[in-house]
Amino acid sequence: MINFCQTSLYCTTKISNNKGRKKIVTDLTFDDFFVIDEKNRKKIKDYGELSARVSAFFCDYVKEYHIPVAFENTHTDGKVKITPTEELPVYIKIINTSNKNFSKMFSLAKNTPLQVPVFENYLSADSNYQLNDHHIISFGILPLADFKMIGRIATKVNVILKSYFERRNLTLAEMICTFGKSGDKIVLLGQFSPHSFKLVPKDEPEKEFDLSTPASIRKYLELFHESVQR
Repeated sequence: MINFCQTSLYCTTKISNNKGRKKIVTDLTFDDFFVIDEKNRKKIKDYGELSARVSAFFCDYVKEYHIPVAFENTHTDGKVKITPTEELPVYIKIINTSNKNFSKMFSLAKNTPLQVPVFENYLSADSNYQLNDHHIISFGILPLADFKMIGRIATKVNVILKSYFERRNLTLAEMICTFGKSGDKIVLLGQFSPHSFKLVPKDEPEKEFDLSTPASIRKYLELFHESVQR
């Protein structure tokens, strides 16, 4: 029996088995809404299809660097087919430059590159609360070994994609990584829709891209078209 689970961070995941706490994901479906934040979503024509293509492209790309991914090399009509994978309840937000809060707290210019990336861990079901390894252990959210592994994968993915965008005169300011478990193997789910990245101009990082209107968002999305048409 096929059930559809909750809408996740950037897409809807199709569930083939939902026994207990396990959610076995079989594909990712992206809709036409560009998510600016939890209260601000803009509908963009054909955005779901573009998101699926972008997600498929970057899954293939990081796979070339030996990153374990769930992607099965097929995408169509805004859907990405993946190997049946248990969705992990934690995702990682990677911050490479000073965001609004950091800039205010530490008196940094907007989007100042950080010496090392900041990793923020969140429950997929509640993005309002950050987690550390003490939460993970105390509440049995994940085996500690799995938690450490998703951190290692996220670190490698960040290095790979920072370099990818730098070669295109863009700075990867922030990104989000989601994960699953296939058998005993931790894998990247790769919900890489364009709004899962925050990109800023490399030479003028203080000038963030305008995302206030559908027209300005479509202009931002042009940054991704070159990749997916490769």
